[in-house]
Amino acid sequence: MEALTPIIWLDQAEQRLLERLKTVKDRVEYLLEVYPESRNDDFYLWLLYVRTFDKNLSNYIKFIPYRLIKNAVKFETISRVRRKIQEEGRLLPTDPKVLEKRRRLSKIYQRVIPRV
Repeated sequence: MEALTPIIWLDQAEQRLLERLKTVKDRVEYLLEVYPESRNDDFYLWLLYVRTFDKNLSNYIKFIPYRLIKNAVKFETISRVRRKIQEEGRLLPTDPKVLEKRRRLSKIYQRVIPRV
């Protein structure tokens, strides 16, 4: 895995931590250790990751307590409902590249996975 570049906006203590956490894997392991709740929720883990390690996103994402996140509708549920709506041919992607990629994948799945 490719090492990530240093983040210059951090203070010295945070910079030392990042010197130890060079890869995404190292950083995810760190977050899983420090925030045990993130072991149960990939969205929360992602949120912590970008808030901690991505300067651009961290400027916009403020701290949200896990107790609030765990009661919110899950990302997977939203994604599943979007897929179902688009399977019905409604509210399709607006980006032609995304639409073409999904159509190609759909045709592959139809050939590989027999209908039940």
